[in-house]
Amino acid sequence: MIPPGGLRLSLATAFIALAIPSLSAQPAKKAPVQRTAIPAALLAGLESHPNLTYARYGTRELQLDLYRPKEHAQPLPAIVCIHGGGWFKGERSSMTQLAQALAARGFVTVSISYRLSGEAKFPAAIQDSKTAVRWLRANAATYGIDPASIGVTGLSAGGHLAALLTTSGGVNPLEGDGGNASQSSAVQAGLGMGAQSDLEAPHIRELSSKPTDPHYRTFLGAGLTEIPQTYALASPRHHLDRNDPPLAFMAGELDDPSTHADAMRRDLMKLGIGGGLTLIPQAPHAFLGQQRAFDLAANVCDAFFTTHLKHHGRPPVLCDVPGVFASNARWQQLSGGHVGSEGPQWIVNQGEPTLHYAAHHDHLVYRWTERGGLNVWRDDSPEATSFRPDGRGGFYVVEQTNRRLTRWDANGRMTEVLADKFEGKKLNRPNDVIVKSDGTLWFTDPDFLFIQRPQDVKELAGQSVYRLDPATKVLTAAARDFDKPNGIAFSPDEAWLYVTDSGTPNLYRWPVLAGGKLGPREVFATFAEKGLDGLAFDSAGRLWCATKDGIRVLDQTGKVLGLIKTPGKPTAFAFAPAPSKWVCVTTREACWIAQLR
Repeated sequence: MIPPGGLRLSLATAFIALAIPSLSAQPAKKAPVQRTAIPAALLAGLESHPNLTYARYGTRELQLDLYRPKEHAQPLPAIVCIHGGGWFKGERSSMTQLAQALAARGFVTVSISYRLSGEAKFPAAIQDSKTAVRWLRANAATYGIDPASIGVTGLSAGGHLAALLTTSGGVNPLEGDGGNASQSSAVQAGLGMGAQSDLEAPHIRELSSKPTDPHYRTFLGAGLTEIPQTYALASPRHHLDRNDPPLAFMAGELDDPSTHADAMRRDLMKLGIGGGLTLIPQAPHAFLGQQRAFDLAANVCDAFFTTHLKHHGRPPVLCDVPGVFASNARWQQLSGGHVGSEGPQWIVNQGEPTLHYAAHHDHLVYRWTERGGLNVWRDDSPEATSFRPDGRGGFYVVEQTNRRLTRWDANGRMTEVLADKFEGKKLNRPNDVIVKSDGTLWFTDPDFLFIQRPQDVKELAGQSVYRLDPATKVLTAAARDFDKPNGIAFSPDEAWLYVTDSGTPNLYRWPVLAGGKLGPREVFATFAEKGLDGLAFDSAGRLWCATKDGIRVLDQTGKVLGLIKTPGKPTAFAFAPAPSKWVCVTTREACWIAQLR
């Protein structure tokens, strides 16, 4: 487990911004603006097609500027870039550098004009955006576009349109008649930057009630209380369903919190749709002009669209240990956009392997099966992880909010507190629990999160690995003197106990003696960096260890056999029981599965 907080960059996050008024509930804080530059070498590698007409309304023409890498034979994914300006002003040229930066990373990009609210009110702007997508598909052969891989991004008002375009596929009033009606306007991924995602929210009700409001009343025609159906139709959150493609958000750290899309992102998580939030440090609502923020955001955007457009949401498994994964194995994302994801465990339920795992800091617990797909088991979880079968149809569960080890029944209801104190003092933050064949429970108890949660008082002086006999409720400290004890596993023959210490680069082990005692500690392996996490043995007896740059696979002598690159920093993993060949890997932001050999 890694405590939440700070900058969140992931494969499921968003991008960049423009110098336009915030559409937030409060004025955005100021930050210095610096001019950005695209390296000349990148521009030299692009071909440009300016002023292409993509829509006509009588004599009115709408145009876009297209960029793509030179001399690239294969069809490329495309990205529509939508400018901001409160829906009533702005120009497509303000997205030129973003479009060029993404084109230099191997995409066809277009920066589009659309009808502003002074010319045509909602839904004109979203209809134009959808028409641009249809134009790309109609002209895919001409410009070397993969018509099955089109994404969209935008800033502020453009970020709202990007989010609305992502969630409103098939909503007829929003489709429009600007041309290429036979083509689909659906996109395969979206990024909303500095965007309002819920136009039915209280702060928008308040803003739109003011006669002087230049944004919502001008764009939609009146205030929320006057035309609620129109605000619902214009709200990206209103159209969400589990068939929507991945949708991520980005915001400047100094922007109003309403641009974080908290409610919508939780809806996305509950539906299992990949997404997430990237906060750009010390950045305002408009941060395209800051070179540092521009470069950072471009890299995150590239990673997001590479995963969901170039790899169609299924990035290849990269592993240099022979014979581990199936030929041409790919990662399949079950859910994403999490602050933390942990604790995968496979349990056979009515003959079918059932995966349980947690987005613990989002207070969600999921279940997944091949036949039934993904479902939310609990949406009010007390940061629970490590769902181990208790042999009675229920589970042993770590609750990090309550700092305790508990038992849950099959329906996810807590039925018994097994351990919450040691020697009269409250446990730190129980993190990972395993069950030995004799029925005893062994769990790590690091002191994560006390800095972030000053209301929680640390009572124990040290950090330990504990052993609990669930029959007698006797709790003993099996091993002490850790920096941050985290992942825990027994060897297949239970002769050795292994524990990662996240505060050091060390993976430790102890011989297991009679009576639940441990022998002297050994350093089994030392890695280049701190931050080690989960542990598990595969069916071949190899030990998988979560490290900063992926999963290190070791033999039983401690020799590193190779590295499994994961789409994000891994936190834990679990292997489905035979004959299933699934392995589940949780990262901080998402849950992934892949097929083993």
